[in-house]
Amino acid sequence: MGDPENKRKRYCLMCNVFKPDRCHHCSACNRCVLNMDHHCPWVNNCIGFWNRKHFLLLLFYGIGSLLFYVIGITGKVVYTVQWYISAYKNTQDIDVQQLVMNIIVDATYLFSLFLVYTITKFTIFHITLVRRNSTTLESLENKGTDYDNIVN
Repeated sequence: MGDPENKRKRYCLMCNVFKPDRCHHCSACNRCVLNMDHHCPWVNNCIGFWNRKHFLLLLFYGIGSLLFYVIGITGKVVYTVQWYISAYKNTQDIDVQQLVMNIIVDATYLFSLFLVYTITKFTIFHITLVRRNSTTLESLENKGTDYDNIVN
């Protein structure tokens, strides 16, 4: 009864097992996840100890792919802006099909820029958490405690 080790043990009522520290039960996966960061609907899995590296790589590759697209289509966007200027000057000869294509190109370009910005902010947030050895759940709980990295 007076053993301090028994007071620290946590028990998961859903899995009916003892949980180690920094382990959380995911209601979406219906299992306990070690060092759980969050349940990601985009990969339909919990991000935790075993796949956090792969999640960060997914974010990096997503940003890289979007930047590749934005850089590649920038010339086409410049052409569409020039087309808009010339169409504004000559209102009689507007090609509707070209107008629709230009609107689609510009919309995808702006949406890609928005995604680059948001995913970059999201990646910076997760890199900060990795550097602190913390998770999203722990940062939301405002524990304010950083865990020592056992690798060092």
